[in-house]
Amino acid sequence: MGDQARWLLIVEKAYRGSVETQYADVLYCVPDLHRQSGGCDLALRGPAAGYALDTGPRPALRLGGRTLDTLPHPPTSVAKLLAAGVTVLVEEDGLAALGRTAAERLLPGVRVIGGDDLAARWPSYEQVWFL
Repeated sequence: MGDQARWLLIVEKAYRGSVETQYADVLYCVPDLHRQSGGCDLALRGPAAGYALDTGPRPALRLGGRTLDTLPHPPTSVAKLLAAGVTVLVEEDGLAALGRTAAERLLPGVRVIGGDDLAARWPSYEQVWFL
C-alpha cells in the first residue's frame, strides 16, 4: 500500500440521515478531512460497502405523494474521493453480503481488504475516525 495515510476514516452505517440532509451524505466531509490530515484512507464496512459499487443511475425515491430526487448518490461521492487521491478500502465481509457479483461491480480503484487486515493496520494511523 506504500506510505500509510495519517488518518483512517471508517463508515459502517449506510444511508443514515439521507432523507433529512438530502444535499449531503456522510462522505461529504471526507475531502476536507483528506486535505486537513495530509491524506486519509476511507474504509467502508458492513452495509456501507455498497457505497463502492457501480450502481448505475440514481433513482428517485417516492414517499407517499412526494418524490425526492435530491438524495445523495454515494457511488458518485466515492468516485470523486478516488479522483482526489483518497484510498478507498472495502471490507470483504461487507462486500460478500451484497451478493456474489458485488466484487465485479466495484468502482475502479477501490481495494478489497480483510476485516482482520484492517484492524491490524490501526496502530499505523495517527487517528482512526468512525463517521
